[in-house]
Amino acid sequence: MTDMRKQIMAEMTKVAAEAIARGENGLQAVQSAFPGVPLIVAVEAEMDADNAKTEAWWQTIERTIDGELVRRGIASAAEEDERC
Repeated sequence: MTDMRKQIMAEMTKVAAEAIARGENGLQAVQSAFPGVPLIVAVEAEMDADNAKTEAWWQTIERTIDGELVRRGIASAAEEDERC
């Protein structure tokens, strides 16, 4: 993919992501903002936006779990230290 194509796709993905964040249809937003864009390209932009949102959700979950495991580990070490 060329740099120009990546930049165009990034802009379309941004439009889709902003629409999705507002509770609107990302595909329709891309098609409205970029008249004549092929359907498959608009769908790809919407999917990229959805994938980014999903990835952000997973990262939040992983950080929450990691944070909880760290807290449990610290608490367990403190309990162990008190017994010594």
